[in-house]
Amino acid sequence: MEEKPSRKIIHIDLDCFFVSVERVLDASLRAKPVIVSGNPGGRGVVSSASYEARKSGVKSGMPVQRARKLCPEALVLEVRMDKYAEYSERVFELLRGFSPLVEEASIDEAYLDLSGTERLFGPAKEAARSIKARVQGQLGLPSSIGIASNKLVAKIASQQAKPGGIVEVCAGGEKKFLAELPVGAIPGIGGRTEERLNLLGAKKIKHIVELKPEVLRRHFGKMGDELLLRSLGQGDDIVVSEEGAPKSLGKEITFDRDLSDPGLLEEWLYLLVLKLGLRLRKRGLFAGRLTLKFRDPEFKTWTRTSRLEIESNQDSELFALALKILQKEKPKLLVRLLGVSATELGETRRMPLFGKEKIEKRDRLFQALDRTRARFGPDAIYPARLKKLMAQTGKGEEDE
Repeated sequence: MEEKPSRKIIHIDLDCFFVSVERVLDASLRAKPVIVSGNPGGRGVVSSASYEARKSGVKSGMPVQRARKLCPEALVLEVRMDKYAEYSERVFELLRGFSPLVEEASIDEAYLDLSGTERLFGPAKEAARSIKARVQGQLGLPSSIGIASNKLVAKIASQQAKPGGIVEVCAGGEKKFLAELPVGAIPGIGGRTEERLNLLGAKKIKHIVELKPEVLRRHFGKMGDELLLRSLGQGDDIVVSEEGAPKSLGKEITFDRDLSDPGLLEEWLYLLVLKLGLRLRKRGLFAGRLTLKFRDPEFKTWTRTSRLEIESNQDSELFALALKILQKEKPKLLVRLLGVSATELGETRRMPLFGKEKIEKRDRLFQALDRTRARFGPDAIYPARLKKLMAQTGKGEEDE
């Protein structure tokens, strides 16, 4: 039986994304230590930190007060969700020019399947250089890229490429590439799992491979089998694109650390909804139902869903329902992944007996808003109601 040729998967990660967007909007911030936080003047945490600030020991998730002590010269800015969502969409539109198979993994990262595009863009590494140059040249955003035969190894490679590099792992070399990396380099392994692995003597990924499968199952249950496969560099090579006529559209993010604070989760939810609304309006679709997705550090996944009173693609209406679902859920477990998806999609929306003109007026407003932003950029204009919502969610904290 003929062996299936390996795929060429790229994972692109936008470096210090929030800080990078702020620098695009204000060139005076370049080369300076910069910190972005959801609540810079209070008990907030660091959402994103420039490499200049990181040299002083500042890290994402660190309390802002501690970050200020470590790097007193740092400029501390408040998160601006609408700006980050707009620039994220611009990046993904650019990436679709290189492949029809683009999967948005988060606000600041994506997978591309470049298999079969060699005649257009050359070998994968050459294409990666072109992608980096376009993202930097057209949008002013630095990035790091990993190339591998599957998404798991491509993502790990992009982390090893930081800041601003490209790392390629050739098919067949996955196990060797991973062997000497710390176990925490595997996506999905949080602090608690890493501690438990260390107690078993597994500090590097090669040590997980050396543990017997029954030992992993005894300590981690079904997750043990998944840990072994990931340690061997085996992962999914299917890049799922949203192109075509989708039955659903969704956005999700996997956090670098486990989150439980409601304020943090609300901010991330707001950002995900902004991106979802942009995509729905671009496709001329309305959502009839929203679903929130959660995953804990043990890979347990659960969802909660609710129907909109009237189909919508407007940020404020989508966020109001999403926030209601989140607050009702009040997740007690640590959350590693948060997602929101829209289903029951259609090109029309039911209108109430009263208030039809008001709804249509808001629809036209959002269409004009999106056109203006597409032409003049995210700073051009945004609805006052969104500004109010952003101020409300800005009281929380965020992690990038």
